[in-house]
Amino acid sequence: MDKTSDQDNDFQLWAKPLLDAAVSQLMDSQVLGDSKIEARVVWGITRRVFIAQIREYDKEESFRWLISGSDFPLDEVSGNVAEQPKDAARHFSLKWQLGAEQVLKMDDETRNRLAPGKDTKAMSERLRLQAEMLYELAEDNSIW
Repeated sequence: MDKTSDQDNDFQLWAKPLLDAAVSQLMDSQVLGDSKIEARVVWGITRRVFIAQIREYDKEESFRWLISGSDFPLDEVSGNVAEQPKDAARHFSLKWQLGAEQVLKMDDETRNRLAPGKDTKAMSERLRLQAEMLYELAEDNSIW
C-alpha cells in the first residue's frame, strides 16, 4: 500500500469540506463575486491548516489566497501580496499579529463596541498565538 497516496487521500477528505465551507462563507459575505468560483488547495497539513487559491472563473489572471483549518481562522487576501503559499503564510501571520496588537491596545469601551459581549482580549491573544504558530510553520523549510 502506498503511504503517500493514503496521506494524500486523508488530506483531501479533510480539506475538501473545509475548503467548500470557506468558499461558501466568503461568497455569503460578498468577499467573492456571485460568479462561479474555482478553488484549489496548494499547501497544507492534514487536520491543521491549508492554504488555497481561489478565483472567479471569468477572472483567470487574478486570484485570492485563502487560509483555513482546525488550528487557524478563515482569512483571505489578494493574490498579489505573495507569489508562493509560504509567502502567503508569512503575510497572514503578520496580518494577524498586527491585528491582535491593535485590538489589545484599544481601551475597553472601544473593544466592547467592536464585539459586544465577546472577550476581545482573549480572542486577540488567541489570534496572536495562531500568528506565531503559522510563522513557525512558514519558517520550517522541511514542510514546504
